[in-house]
Amino acid sequence: MKNLRIGAILGALLMVAAACTSTPSAKEGGTLIVALPGDIVRTDTALTDDSNSSYVIQQVVEGLVGLEPGSTSKVVPVLAESYEMSADGLTYTFKLRSGVKFHDGTDFNADAVVFNYNRFINIPTELQDYTYYIGAVFGGYGETSNLESATAVDASTVAIKLKKPSSNFILTQTLPVFGIQSPTALVLGKGDNTESDVTKITGAQGGAGAMVGTGPFKFVKWTVGDSVEIEKNATYWDTAHLAHVDAIVFKAVAEEAQRVNGLAAGEIDLAQTIAPVDAATIAANKDLQLIDRGSSFNTFQISMNHNYAPVSNPKIREAIAYAIDYDYLIETFYAGAAVKATNWMPAGVLYAKDLNLPTYDVEKAKALIAESGETDLTIDFWYPNDVTRPYMPDPKGIFEAITANLEAVGFTIVPNNAPWRGGYLDDEYAGKYEMWLLGWTGDWAGPDNFLKTAFFGYVDGAPSTEFAYKNDALEAAMNAALAAGTEAEAKTQWELAQDLIRADMPTVPVANSKPQAAATINLKGFIGSAGLNEPLNLVWLDRP
Repeated sequence: MKNLRIGAILGALLMVAAACTSTPSAKEGGTLIVALPGDIVRTDTALTDDSNSSYVIQQVVEGLVGLEPGSTSKVVPVLAESYEMSADGLTYTFKLRSGVKFHDGTDFNADAVVFNYNRFINIPTELQDYTYYIGAVFGGYGETSNLESATAVDASTVAIKLKKPSSNFILTQTLPVFGIQSPTALVLGKGDNTESDVTKITGAQGGAGAMVGTGPFKFVKWTVGDSVEIEKNATYWDTAHLAHVDAIVFKAVAEEAQRVNGLAAGEIDLAQTIAPVDAATIAANKDLQLIDRGSSFNTFQISMNHNYAPVSNPKIREAIAYAIDYDYLIETFYAGAAVKATNWMPAGVLYAKDLNLPTYDVEKAKALIAESGETDLTIDFWYPNDVTRPYMPDPKGIFEAITANLEAVGFTIVPNNAPWRGGYLDDEYAGKYEMWLLGWTGDWAGPDNFLKTAFFGYVDGAPSTEFAYKNDALEAAMNAALAAGTEAEAKTQWELAQDLIRADMPTVPVANSKPQAAATINLKGFIGSAGLNEPLNLVWLDRP
């Protein structure tokens, strides 16, 4: 694997970014109102694992590297001007920007980066349930973390050392969770690993020390259950990309119809997501604009736990895959803004290939059931009752349609539902569900983020409680791919991993949706991204 440098291409990338942010035609200023599909969860980058929190945090806290606006895979320099990887793939040396200040006025420097990365290594056990991505990316914490150390070489240089090579390291560091926060603020907000009760970490609860980064906006306040406010950082280090608007208010608007009505009434400037069925209404209104984020970056699936019969039987899982009327689901619930899944990851992800998954075939499904030898075809099936997701716009409706498909081929479905937070997600992950609806929106455009992180990677060396899917050969292939020294070797291992999954059909991929946003016609400069890495400092309001 070659050493990589980004400093040499900085000028070109900044020119690209500048081209994406043409000079506003109207006056600067104003307040941008953004409707999110729900409230944020916490105001500490490391202690968040939800898309609403990440969408806000990325406007305020920056990492060493980021993604080019609109891209899910093109890494660009942010707080690091450049980096080099050692020949053994273990050490990454970052050259940092000078003269950058955190929002509290303290200096961004190598010591600050080291403070943050040492925090990632040493997250207290009691907080690890809130730091999913840190554990997933680095394989654990403390002794089990693949992150060995972070060292300040000098005031503007940091060396980050891994215990074993990881080909996804740089791409994962673009996640908001790895944003660099002010050490002073982290200490003030009890986010320095000295407090193990998340409710007492004020920096995570919107209080003292909350969300103090280096970005184009500064955190103002969080009104729990209602809204988050941020304001323009007038002293932002990247003067070419100062925010155009003075402030942003992110409002929690769970009801999809309310988002559309708010746009039409001029009470909302941008709806981060809309229901597919509302796209036609938006497109027909001359005062509104529909925003297409391009290709899909998610997978929706029928999930199964292999500790339960009959879904423990591979022929039953294959029969379920043939029983689903995919075209009906896509046209009815996604208004056509989705494609049938051909893999457990979207087609645009690195190394993804068409796995020739089952199509709708009732007779084939019945034949597989007969071959399976299973006599009890009763399945406990679950859906979430209080949420929509970009990959799952109508959980109850989709559940009912799939249930009808399954009953038509001979299954007996026992319907169940639970609230998303504090019930559904906790219970399915703990292995309490036999079959349930779930999906994944990508965090980085690598196959590991879907195949390993989201679905089938082992936890502490054993199959996850979530799927109870044991496949040692698959785990070995994925680990070999991540440690690969060349792209060719990585490609070979990831293709092997996909073939191993297809042979077992451990779950049933259904669709890859293309979630859309909507805005008033006054919103300018917005660059949509399938991964929702959408910097709002590029946006302005062209109001009369």
